[in-house]
Amino acid sequence: MQGKEASEQETVKYSAGIDVGKSWLDAHIVPADISLRVANTREGIAKLKRWLMHTKPDLVAVEATGKWHRLVCRSLHASGIAVSVVVPYRVRMFAKAQGILAKTDKLDARVLAQFAVVMAPPAHAPAPQVLEELQELVTARDSAVAEETALKNQLGVAETVFLRKQLARRIVRIKADLKALEGECRKRIEADPGLARRYEILISIPGIGSKIAITLIAALSELGSLNSKQIASLAGLAPMANDSGQHQGARIIRGGRAIVRKMLYLAAVSAARCDAALRAFYLRLAEKKPVKVALVATARKLVLLANTLIAENRLWQPVAPVHA
Repeated sequence: MQGKEASEQETVKYSAGIDVGKSWLDAHIVPADISLRVANTREGIAKLKRWLMHTKPDLVAVEATGKWHRLVCRSLHASGIAVSVVVPYRVRMFAKAQGILAKTDKLDARVLAQFAVVMAPPAHAPAPQVLEELQELVTARDSAVAEETALKNQLGVAETVFLRKQLARRIVRIKADLKALEGECRKRIEADPGLARRYEILISIPGIGSKIAITLIAALSELGSLNSKQIASLAGLAPMANDSGQHQGARIIRGGRAIVRKMLYLAAVSAARCDAALRAFYLRLAEKKPVKVALVATARKLVLLANTLIAENRLWQPVAPVHA
């Protein structure tokens, strides 16, 4: 009997969750039901790793928190521990589905551990540092574009001479900042052979210019490694069913990465004007469906094309190559 109990103990699988804050890391392991809090520093992470290695969890779920989770994820991955960075919204909905409405750091860590068991999110290696830095620059550029738009709208209705001059100066400054941010992104891409090749492939595609290519490199790094349905879903361009009983609702797009969807939509508008094949595709759909729906379909076609070209490591050609 004792031998059986020992055998059963050996087959127990553990999962862990780590709630990340700027100053602290709260960890929980199931089914051991044990918790630990350490400082979010190199010393604290070393202590956390020693604690985790006592149970050797099969998966550690970490909630995405901007930059504060990066150090612990890199360190755990370097030690051979499988880590999955999960979207906070999914974890919050998972907690609500269980009737867990309270929110504390310790409780969040336990929910993350349970999420790892039930949902089994895939583990991935942390993004290279050059890509993380590029993502920060792209996010900053997107914020600057939104600020520029807001200032232009304000300038359009402003009547006070002083305010109009001030707004005009701020717009000029933001334009310079945008140019500098794009230049820094280009510089970092050109310094990395892998990213430079992706950039070369992307800008060869009709409708995809420098700004859109930079965004796709930073915010959709999975290009070339996923199938068509997966990449369309990540880009927020996969049509979702809306059926119930006899009712068949219109397919809509939702979720995905907003910045990617926005840039691909802009690329679709450009491609529908400048490329004969994509323009024919767009016009064919626009005859039957609303213009926006046709443009979304064109954007989806662009991201699928980019996914294929990067997977095959080749540039876009006006006439597709014939495979034997």
